[in-house]
Amino acid sequence: EEGSMEVEARKPDMKLLLSFLPAKTHTDLDDTINALDFSNDGKFLATSGDDDSVCVYSCETGERRAKVLCKRGGVSCVRFTHHSNNVICASRDRAPEESVRYLALHDNQYLRYFKGHTDSVMQLEMCPADDTFVSGAADKTVRFWDLRDPNPMGILECKTIPCLGYDPEGLILAIVTADNHLKLFDRRKYVKGPFSTFNVNPGGRNGQWTHLKWTPDGEEIVLRSSAGIIRFHNSYGKGERKNSLRTRPSPSFEPAISPDGNMLLCGSVGGMHAWDLQKMAMVKTWDDAPPYALRWNPQHLMFASAGGDKTLKLWLPPE
Repeated sequence: EEGSMEVEARKPDMKLLLSFLPAKTHTDLDDTINALDFSNDGKFLATSGDDDSVCVYSCETGERRAKVLCKRGGVSCVRFTHHSNNVICASRDRAPEESVRYLALHDNQYLRYFKGHTDSVMQLEMCPADDTFVSGAADKTVRFWDLRDPNPMGILECKTIPCLGYDPEGLILAIVTADNHLKLFDRRKYVKGPFSTFNVNPGGRNGQWTHLKWTPDGEEIVLRSSAGIIRFHNSYGKGERKNSLRTRPSPSFEPAISPDGNMLLCGSVGGMHAWDLQKMAMVKTWDDAPPYALRWNPQHLMFASAGGDKTLKLWLPPE
């Protein structure tokens, strides 16, 4: 098809991963992108921006397919539901009556508002297993939701602003807070409290935890701190620390792990860096505007980056 990008189906290896180049760059953005997400089928990329818009891009052509304005309350934390025509997103402003919104992209209609958070929502995550999701906010709560119900199914009180993430199968929710306790919950029995709690103190001047990810095999939980420390902890047993990496300090840079689990990408003041996770070694630096948001396509050899220079890039290996 004319104008399409060659989306790869090859099996990745480190040499191929390190060859990625921007196949499509959008420089016509009105403001910075604050979040990215790919649809489960890998066909679409959604962005939320500080210009109060949600945009959708085709992963086949790299072109923008839709732009939805969200002027009331702004927008952040965009996430696809399990349907590629629908997303959830948060208000950037304090908006208790519409902390989270459920948006149909095909007709730009809000399907539901999720009320309750009394301060800005910092994170949204869809459960991989069903139509439930969680939100973490500056009001120091985690709320559990179902797309069909505007009221929360449950609320967890935290001592500080939480970072959270589901394991790849959607069975376990991990939450870490500034008291340096990593807690694992059975997402179907969260009212009973965590079934495991690990101490994950970053130590000394290593900042507070700002991001939480799982490796694709579910074996490890990856934490990044505001001081640039990236730690890998077992997701079972006593949560032993396995490895560490160091990036430049910043609370904003989001790490992203390739679907095969072999490469980690993360921005820093110096650009974007890649680590070989088998060797725990930095293997490449792209001298570019640092990306605040990074996301791998779950189905294809592609990732997206968005930085403070108001650009969006879709990366592919060379033909």
